[in-house]
Amino acid sequence: MKRIIKDYFTFGKKERVAVIILLLLMAAFIVAPYFYAVKPRPPLVNKALQNFLAHNKNADEPRDSLERNTVFVNTSAPENSVPRKLFYFDPNIVSGEGWKQLGVSDKTIKTILNYRNKGGKFRAAEDIRKIWGFKKADADALLPFVQITETVTTFNPKINPTQNFKPQTSNKKQPIQIDINAATAEEWQSLPGIGEVLANRIIRFREKIGGFTSTEQVHKTYGISDSVFTVISPYLKNNVTTNIPKLNVNKASAYDLKMKVGITDAIARSIVVYRQQYGPFKSIDELKKIVFITDSLFARITPNLFIE
Repeated sequence: MKRIIKDYFTFGKKERVAVIILLLLMAAFIVAPYFYAVKPRPPLVNKALQNFLAHNKNADEPRDSLERNTVFVNTSAPENSVPRKLFYFDPNIVSGEGWKQLGVSDKTIKTILNYRNKGGKFRAAEDIRKIWGFKKADADALLPFVQITETVTTFNPKINPTQNFKPQTSNKKQPIQIDINAATAEEWQSLPGIGEVLANRIIRFREKIGGFTSTEQVHKTYGISDSVFTVISPYLKNNVTTNIPKLNVNKASAYDLKMKVGITDAIARSIVVYRQQYGPFKSIDELKKIVFITDSLFARITPNLFIE
């Protein structure tokens, strides 16, 4: 029995050293916080509140009166809490109250009015992006509603810049329905949110693909955002009599099918792969064998295709 107790409860030299080291480490970890305690940061002092209390210290006011005069400001409140109300506007004449209804911050409104008060003028809808502090999200939301009228005004520093200026002349055309394959650059510019640069870009894209096959294809023009296309889509029409070159479905590449017929890249590739596996199409109706082509899509694209 004694031998068993001696074997299990007696430490060798190495074991005793290990136990001593373990105890020293435990003691070091326990004592360390007292020597290397983290110094707490000093509390933030509200100087405005401190000055207010110092000013009222000798006023001999009762505690409840002091509490009634204390104002607590919610610094986390947004700068502009006015809900956005979108409407067509001219940035050269809209008043400060109008900018506020459009959801623009007070600081940005002041910058815009100062810019106009010094003779500055917005010549294109995109110019609102150049205003210092104008957020990109605000500009994207407001661009479709910008309608700049050509005005002749005389700068008068005595005029309140927050008042509306009445234009003497207006050459801006009202939006009308246009044929997407025949409209000129001037007709495209009559649409809200479409400037000179974007109008010329639409025409170049139309010439590159050989004409639009649907109004949705206009949306593929680089620079037309979702919000702009939503606004201009009611003014777009596709005249079926417009001469758009047809494509030979047995020879057209996937790129031509995508760009000139107005289908997705996946469907265009499916047509080419089907043609390579099963040979040339013998009739337009064979396109229905491709599972991705629905009846509505087939009816839309067949006027632009032929078999040879």
